[in-house]
Amino acid sequence: MNLWALESIGVVALGTRLNCLNPNLCENSEARKLINNIHDFFKTVGKVDFGPSPWRYFSTPNFRRAMKIYENIESLTRSFIYKAMKNMKNSNDGTFTSSSEKPVLEKLLQIDTRTAVIMASDLLLAGVDTVSMTVMATLYLLAKNPEKQMKLRQEVLNKQDQRAYLRACLKESMRMMPVVTGNARVTTKEYNIMGYKIPKDVTIILCNQFMSKIEEEYPNPDEFIPERWLAEKDDPLYHGNAHPFSSVPFGFGTRMCIGRRIAELETETFITKVVENFQINWNGAPPNIAFTTINYITGPFNFVFNDF
Repeated sequence: MNLWALESIGVVALGTRLNCLNPNLCENSEARKLINNIHDFFKTVGKVDFGPSPWRYFSTPNFRRAMKIYENIESLTRSFIYKAMKNMKNSNDGTFTSSSEKPVLEKLLQIDTRTAVIMASDLLLAGVDTVSMTVMATLYLLAKNPEKQMKLRQEVLNKQDQRAYLRACLKESMRMMPVVTGNARVTTKEYNIMGYKIPKDVTIILCNQFMSKIEEEYPNPDEFIPERWLAEKDDPLYHGNAHPFSSVPFGFGTRMCIGRRIAELETETFITKVVENFQINWNGAPPNIAFTTINYITGPFNFVFNDF
């Protein structure tokens, strides 16, 4: 799943294939090195960000490890980016294409090289584990709810352009098994909200992982019910009574996840192809989840895919 996610983000961000899905890809390849460093980065940053913070005053082992991992990631992502830039110039005689379907990197290079490299690097860093874990969670929930899976398959086979039920399945998956616990923001001024005074420069954490399981917000919160996102207002499953900020997996406003549309495109495409071709089953206990900077599904992976 991680190799697929990296390959996908490479196509969108860089406009090139990274060859991640080559069955002969060696363990020492740049793709696998990047994925392993991204894993280590999120786990180590979790210790730095959410544990005691003496690193703010003196260098600690975890802080030094986090910086070393980030240096590795920066080196690997820049290697991919510069190869993509070279391919673009070679394939277009030194100029960039005028196609409307240009990759993110090429569009940004026409504006500013530094911004292009930073944005492409961020997409490669943030778009691997997050997307792969979201797809994994959705496949698991579909496997555990075969009637929902069949309903989705019927929509896919009918070639409906809107894919309303598919999007509802993904929303419900991110409500039940979000890839991040919540969103942290720092106040830029003093606020008074419902009688609570919140000073400037205070970190506020919106824990949507917990709010999205509140019964008053979402009836039967532990059940996978994609229909709640499609129901009418008078339907008891209707989610419209929920507070708009009770489930915001991508954040909100100017600080919303910059890769949201790309992530949605990747997940929708992948889930569509799998549901179209396979019956997804799950045999065994639920998967374990490790709570770090992001929520990692660590196995066991008891999936069974049967051809239709």
